[in-house]
Amino acid sequence: MNSPSEKQSPCRAPCRKLTAGLQPVTLKLTNESHKHAGHSGNPTGAPDAETHFNVEIVSEAFQGKPLVARHRLVYTLLKEELDAGLHALALKTKTPSEVAR
Repeated sequence: MNSPSEKQSPCRAPCRKLTAGLQPVTLKLTNESHKHAGHSGNPTGAPDAETHFNVEIVSEAFQGKPLVARHRLVYTLLKEELDAGLHALALKTKTPSEVAR
């Protein structure tokens, strides 16, 4: 497994919050805002926008939780960013045992 890293994205606060809240084995945040230039959430198409992210998280914190509960947990941790303009998250949330299968 990869260790949690902020190298995938300039979006530092979400990485810190997800790391602190979920203690992930793997955390990959990829800024995909440029793919949504002109769309809702990134109407200007600014190349440095932080509005759309692909998030892959592997954490024991998801153990025993259904998909909706996992996603709610992530949204709760990133509430401040969502309220401030983070528009979309594509989430892949797994436990270490699910990855090992």
